[in-house]
Amino acid sequence: MEEKTNGGAREGAGRKSKVDEEKVNTIFLSALKDLYKKETDDDAKIMFVKSVLLESQRGQLFIAEHIFGKPKETIDQNVNLNSFELKDVIKFDNTKS
Repeated sequence: MEEKTNGGAREGAGRKSKVDEEKVNTIFLSALKDLYKKETDDDAKIMFVKSVLLESQRGQLFIAEHIFGKPKETIDQNVNLNSFELKDVIKFDNTKS
């Protein structure tokens, strides 16, 4: 009989440990410093932003969202079907307790 694998803990599932994340960050920063011939992490990051992110619209959007925050998404919940509005049908009476 086959063993079920739906749900529950699985090998390799979940967020990576903080040590693993820091290791990956160190590798990427080392590569950027080598690529741009920079001595410090900050200088390498600045060069990456200037040469890669600012060159594309998607990169510019990424930067703008991190500086100014993502805009709030709103959903219009008023449904209009042939002059029939949901808000007119559902009236809430706040006077009842």
